[in-house]
Amino acid sequence: MDIILWIIVIALFVLSIVGIFLPILPDTILLWVGFLLYHFAIAEPGAGLPASFWWGMVGMSVLLYGADVLTNMYFVKKYGGSKWSSIGSIVGIILGIFLFPPFGMIILPFVFVIAIEMFVQKQSIEKAFKVGIGSLIAFLSSAFVKVILQLAMILWFFLAR
Repeated sequence: MDIILWIIVIALFVLSIVGIFLPILPDTILLWVGFLLYHFAIAEPGAGLPASFWWGMVGMSVLLYGADVLTNMYFVKKYGGSKWSSIGSIVGIILGIFLFPPFGMIILPFVFVIAIEMFVQKQSIEKAFKVGIGSLIAFLSSAFVKVILQLAMILWFFLAR
């Protein structure tokens, strides 16, 4: 039975990484389900994961959720975008996840940023496109950061057990 449970835990970890690129999969939740499954179903009673592990996972989970928002705000600003473009990119991520998975969270922020820069901020198409590219770089950067964070969480899990 433990072998089957371990296979499920590892599958959950793999799916969590896939969830970074397919936002219909709740990446962080899948990690947590794997941790909890190990702690309550595989580990010997009283010998589960230590409290420091759980607190560390809470902190890293907050970072995972913030990665999309923070990187989008940073890169849109870096490429000359307005406050409204930063907000538009965040709205685009959120709507894109639900309206056009899995590519909506890439396409909608790009489109929203360009539209806001052109029609609200009255910028040239070149300037608006440059800021839109910033939103694409933000997505790729946040995906990279999330992969690193999730791999660190998985590694910590195996070291802590």
